Amino acid sequence: MSSIARATTHPTASSPASAPAGRPRLEVVHAPAPQRSLAPFLFVCVAVLLGALVAALMLNTAMAVASYRIHDTQVELNQLTELGDELAEQAEVLNSPASLESKATTLGMVPPEETLYVSVSSGTILGASEEGK
Repeated sequence: MSSIARATTHPTASSPASAPAGRPRLEVVHAPAPQRSLAPFLFVCVAVLLGALVAALMLNTAMAVASYRIHDTQVELNQLTELGDELAEQAEVLNSPASLESKATTLGMVPPEETLYVSVSSGTILGASEEGK
């Protein structure tokens, strides 16, 4: 290429004053700032995941402990229910008429010859035999 052709292709290189007025002036652009490290973000993510894992483990352990306590309480409740049933059965046997009669004779009591009732409101004895009146 000739020197004339070069001069016509780059007019701004030789004289900045000959630049057209409507064109913006060129400036040096600096490189963007380097990105921050991903280490803090990764640390936070790992901490959240570990925290969630520990929380799930603690919750699971607490539920297992509660389950064992419930089981032990149910076993104890069943034993107490059986004991209550046995005691109720013994009370029924001891309160039967035959058992009461044998205990009364052991204590020296005798069966009554007749049954009498006292009326509290009138103060009279009811059910007395004809000869006892």
